[in-house]
Amino acid sequence: MNTDHSARHYSIDESRMIDKVFSLPDQMAAGWESALPFARKIPDISPSLIICGMGGSAIGGQLLKDLIGPGCRANIHLERGYSLPAFAGTDTPVISISYSGNTEEVISTFREALEKGCPVAAITSGGTLATEADAAGVPVLKIPGGNPPRASLGYLFAPLVRIASIQGLLDIDDDGFASVMRKTRKLIGKCLLDSDPSGNIAMQLAKKLYGKVPLVYSGNGLLTAAAYRWKCQFNENSKSMAFFNRFPELGHNEIMAWDCPEKLRQDIFLIMLYDRDDHPRVIKKMEASYSLLESLAGGAIGIASIGDEGPAGRLERQLSVVALADLTSVYLAVEYGTDPTPIDKIEEIKNLVESEDK
Repeated sequence: MNTDHSARHYSIDESRMIDKVFSLPDQMAAGWESALPFARKIPDISPSLIICGMGGSAIGGQLLKDLIGPGCRANIHLERGYSLPAFAGTDTPVISISYSGNTEEVISTFREALEKGCPVAAITSGGTLATEADAAGVPVLKIPGGNPPRASLGYLFAPLVRIASIQGLLDIDDDGFASVMRKTRKLIGKCLLDSDPSGNIAMQLAKKLYGKVPLVYSGNGLLTAAAYRWKCQFNENSKSMAFFNRFPELGHNEIMAWDCPEKLRQDIFLIMLYDRDDHPRVIKKMEASYSLLESLAGGAIGIASIGDEGPAGRLERQLSVVALADLTSVYLAVEYGTDPTPIDKIEEIKNLVESEDK
């Protein structure tokens, strides 16, 4: 073990965000197991399901929608605001997700869902959401607290996968899920602090990203939410500007931005995420674009998801990209000498709004 390297890392990563990233498969396994009784209480989600959340509490819903993919019999609507969509009614299940239990947008939609008579359920570690859900007699899945929401993805995402599996939207059973977690642990194991640095892709990528603005591109399929996760983890963990977009749409507009002055392009590091299930025409456009943009950017890398075919394989591939995002963002924070855990400006905005409300 490289004790000097570990000591330097933890001297910066004082809250040990990297350990929470390493725990993703264990969180997923715990979330899958604990969610079974809760998942069985969720009524039929056809024709629609509304998942309400913000920030790290919302990403699980995004990932679920991509994981299920097109052709799903249920319309999964992700609500990131204060009001439910107009179609919400007595036949529309609503799952309110707030890690802290105090997210004001989620509390607002939760109360509205109760008023409209929607079948409601909640996933939270406590707070106002847990209190009001208990009082309303709706199903509540209480998950371990004490972490930043973005560092609790497994507890927030796995229950949604369990619900979809029970409802027949995903063909993933206990054995298939356990297999995915074993493979995800193995993948993360290659990026541990004491692993061979030459084989630690997350650490190597973080070094290449130093001083650059990550720009993450994906197709519009399995990895769309994963690409967004990259952007958000760079923002929150690395305290870095980062952006994302997806094909084929960006090929009709954003691609022209690469005609900007060279000085601007050289500050950009392009990360292109590929998955085997992307539409064949999308893959062709991504490959053509990468060949064109690689020499224009200040750096570039193509990353293919790792995993098998089928529903469980799709989950494996999705997690392979998400785990790499989380690891890279923490290692980049340490390269910058920045503790990845604090989110001061997010808290400052909340405090300013609360002070104006008084």
